Amino acid sequence: MIEYGQEDRQEISLKKAEKFRQYALDYLDAKKEVLTGFQLADNYAGQKERIKTALGASEREWQDWKWQLANRISSVEMLEKIFPLTLTQKKDFTTIQSKFRWAFTPYFASLMDPVDERCPVRKQMLPDIREMELTGVTDFSGEEYSSPVDNLVRWYPDRVAVHVTNVCAGFCRHCLRRRKIGEVDQATSADNLEEILQYLRDNREIRDVLLTGGDPLTFHTGWLDRILSALDDIEHIEIKRIGSRAPIVLPQRVDEELCEMLSRHHPLYINIQVNHPREITADSARALDLISRAGIPIHNQSVLLRGINDSAVIIKALNHELLKVRVRPYYLYHCQGTIGIEHFRTPVETGIEILENLRGFTTGLAVPNYIITPSGLGKTPLAPEYQISSGEGFVLLRNWEGIVYRYDNPGRSGEE
Repeated sequence: MIEYGQEDRQEISLKKAEKFRQYALDYLDAKKEVLTGFQLADNYAGQKERIKTALGASEREWQDWKWQLANRISSVEMLEKIFPLTLTQKKDFTTIQSKFRWAFTPYFASLMDPVDERCPVRKQMLPDIREMELTGVTDFSGEEYSSPVDNLVRWYPDRVAVHVTNVCAGFCRHCLRRRKIGEVDQATSADNLEEILQYLRDNREIRDVLLTGGDPLTFHTGWLDRILSALDDIEHIEIKRIGSRAPIVLPQRVDEELCEMLSRHHPLYINIQVNHPREITADSARALDLISRAGIPIHNQSVLLRGINDSAVIIKALNHELLKVRVRPYYLYHCQGTIGIEHFRTPVETGIEILENLRGFTTGLAVPNYIITPSGLGKTPLAPEYQISSGEGFVLLRNWEGIVYRYDNPGRSGEE
């Protein structure tokens, strides 16, 4: 390594700092086009009042999660009360409903642009006629072939996922489990849950249980408490996780009573799904803060969606907003080939390019794992290639800026 004098080192440092500053300024300039939920707060407030008026709702009802769930927008007749619809849209939405159910809370509707069809929140929930092309596979993840007990999925040696309900506050158009969303909202039966619990009791190697659905937080607090308590009673289960979009789509659900109950079941983790910065609002931030204050770590699992978040600028802005509300960006999922959602899918290379533009350009906390889930095979991480080649005693590496360098590689333990 070349040794430099103090003045030379200072000059080199200043040049590097200026280069890094320019990287950051380039992002800040591009980010101006990516609006967050906080920046759109006035728009959301106006849309909320219009929706309340259209549905005849009081503020007290609006803040009641049970009212939100019971009054999900789920038909063309309800939708045209709050959004202007063309004849083509009304026809398309009715056609889609004959095959794929759709619904979302009035709250989440208030985050949607009523006119702009490119709105990233709107595109996640409003049906698209391209769904009726029916491309894709009904059970892309192969869950039906990985269920030793109905509604329990086992892909790994020490952990399982349990489907406790098919109820969601909003049925995402990109949902990997749309085969589970029937015409009737229903929880997994008590008999089936007992079968699942017995399987868990009988398999002492299982230490981690994920409650998913549907959305477990659509349960009443007492019912969810009973499920978590039953898991607590199984000695070899070390941790529990809940997968939920409720803090984002139904933030009214998260209250002191719920969080006090959840805090009795540590160690407990909650995984949410936020796909665009517009989804993080004062309401969702309040819900996430309550969960955090209950001592429950929160991780985000985004889905890479064409036309919604398929750029490094959007994902970086999203992950910065998440960290500000104490949520750790955890996964960026490649959109699966589930039936009817081909129009959301990007090339795998898009996700790798996004990671390429995150690593080093922002804090490591804001860099998620990019994951693909091939049928029945669990999660496979994907990442840019940083090791170019290797030789005797060295590896050739590439850093986040694209600089290639040689790194001395010590011999393996026990080698002479």
